[in-house]
Amino acid sequence: MAYQTTNPTSTTPQAPEDAFAILRDCRTFYLKQLGQLLQEAEPVSPKAIQVFQEAVGSYFDEMASSARRSGFEDAQGLTASRISLVKESDLELDIRLTDFTSRLMEKTGGDLWRVYLRFITLLARPDLSTADNPVGPKGIALGLTELCAELGENHDKTLDRIDRLETYLAQNLSYLYAKLNDFLGARKIAAAQPALITAPDTTPVASAPTAPNAAVLLQQQLLGPAGATLPAANSPAANLLSQAMFERLLARLDDLERTGHLAPLVGEPSAPSGGNRPTGNDPSLETLIPGLFTAGKEKALVAHKPLNSNELGIPTGAPEAATIDTLAKIFEAIFASPNLPDAVKGALSSLQIPTLKAAMLDASFFTDEAHPARRLLDKMARAAIGQAIDVSSRHPVCVSLQQIASRVRSEYTNNTDIFAPHIAELDALIASRDEAVARSAEAYLPLLYQLDRQKQAAQRSLQFIESILARGAPDSIAAFLREQWHKVLLVSLLEGGEQGNAWQENTAAINDLLWSIQPKSDVDERKRLAKILPPMLQKLNAGMARIGVPADVQSAFLDTCFELQTAAMRGLATPAASDQAAAIPALRESRSFMGELAAGERILKTLDRPDDGIQPIRLRPPVQPGHWLRFALGEEVLCGRLCQISPESGMLLLANPDWDYAVAIHPGILDGMLKSGSARICSNESLFNLAAEQALQRANRASG
Repeated sequence: MAYQTTNPTSTTPQAPEDAFAILRDCRTFYLKQLGQLLQEAEPVSPKAIQVFQEAVGSYFDEMASSARRSGFEDAQGLTASRISLVKESDLELDIRLTDFTSRLMEKTGGDLWRVYLRFITLLARPDLSTADNPVGPKGIALGLTELCAELGENHDKTLDRIDRLETYLAQNLSYLYAKLNDFLGARKIAAAQPALITAPDTTPVASAPTAPNAAVLLQQQLLGPAGATLPAANSPAANLLSQAMFERLLARLDDLERTGHLAPLVGEPSAPSGGNRPTGNDPSLETLIPGLFTAGKEKALVAHKPLNSNELGIPTGAPEAATIDTLAKIFEAIFASPNLPDAVKGALSSLQIPTLKAAMLDASFFTDEAHPARRLLDKMARAAIGQAIDVSSRHPVCVSLQQIASRVRSEYTNNTDIFAPHIAELDALIASRDEAVARSAEAYLPLLYQLDRQKQAAQRSLQFIESILARGAPDSIAAFLREQWHKVLLVSLLEGGEQGNAWQENTAAINDLLWSIQPKSDVDERKRLAKILPPMLQKLNAGMARIGVPADVQSAFLDTCFELQTAAMRGLATPAASDQAAAIPALRESRSFMGELAAGERILKTLDRPDDGIQPIRLRPPVQPGHWLRFALGEEVLCGRLCQISPESGMLLLANPDWDYAVAIHPGILDGMLKSGSARICSNESLFNLAAEQALQRANRASG
């Protein structure tokens, strides 16, 4: 439990005056995003997409405008018009769509729940059932029935489409709900507190947990059996600490923040059995938690010691203890993060007391993801994103974070309004740093364009070779042309283009080579072969020397050519290409390699697929310029900002002000890394949420 400074009966956030406009914009945003998601999953006609969006929009409107119900409808969470998803004659489809809805709600429970809490506020309806969420999967199911009807699909095709879409939406719908949550949060629509929701959840699946927020789950777990047996909230013994005691606890935290010592408690009742409350003879908190302080009473930025209820003398089982220990475990997870530099952890560590006081004073702290104290921690981490793990505390970014944390500590007086200007400071720091990265990346654009030209030339050279080989060639010749001679053509294109002498001569050499190994049936052909062999061999030797083909490879290739040409002179057929040789291009595209391009002192490191040419693809989840990505480059894990996506090749240019190079990644490689988890978008992450989830997992493992 946490105390509030406002009226305790008005804990449901009030809808803003412009709620109608926000609801309208939210509907438009939701339908547009959902339509795009459907189009990506199952490309259909614009008319079908429109029919789908209209049906989902009608459901949205009905749920957003429905008044509180009673009787049978309230008990079931359904209006009479929505008891069935489809006609009664198709019971199997109705059952399948109900199952579709249930599974999607289960898969998207956490993200959908967060949006649901904001809709309670936006609609000013604490009675809103999770079954009536305007953006719930049930509306999507209704849209699919209209979509399939528009397409004129039969029963079996409809069921197949639903199966495909369920798999796709289960993977991508959470991302849409996360964007909706951000959309509403940006418009100051706060999340309602789960405890204040009055509507029964009648959905026949476990899709709306009572506390899906990891921090709330952790808090409830810490309350445990002792918390479950606390006296009723309205009784005199409701809290083990009285309001007056709570005020004194805040005063003690103020003393700790100011002096580094806890003042002794005077005139307080003794702690219950098992309690650990300090007395006037107890040592200072500096002795109990030396990691929080250094000599001279200055806060340390290296030990990162979480402040827990036991060290503050709060009895186990008290709601205040659960609040304190929940935050302690979250900070413990923050301090254990392998991606946060110690200098940044130090700045975050120094904010423990202001954050703890904010959590104690505001009951919405753990349920409201947009809470100012939580946003401050998230913004601190975001401002430091991409910093080297061993960055010095004297780095300008680290100095700025320490200064902002110091101002928060000195200015905070139990009023969360103080966080707003410092969040604005962090936003400015983030924008300034991102802008500096973008500027630094501009110096690498010529190298990116050079890479594009190389890829275009590679594509053209491979296309030419494959068109020639389509006429048939022995495996040994085909392998040489694909693995070696295409490099000769690539260089020819880069240096003189297709109209240049080098391209003309080197492509002619291929044609002559393939003709030379075909059976020669008459004297004229043999005479022509004898005439073209010397200049052809001269061109082949010059080309191999130009790209540095190893001597043994050159000799083996020329020996093969001689054998095939000798056989051709005797009228023998050329060996046919095998299926294995035809599979070489697909094999090439599945590989990846690291390389470098340099111009002066600038280096562009590349993670690319060899010679696949221009193959732009759309990444999922959507990766856009401005995102910071954490990814592996060889044995090294890097974090850089995506500054440019080449419109020609789709190659992604990433930079970091602390690198002395930039990185270009093939979009297909990054897509695979995102799917496997070896890369992720980290600029959209919430440090607080991630730490809460990690703390909850650790607590579950410990209790299990």
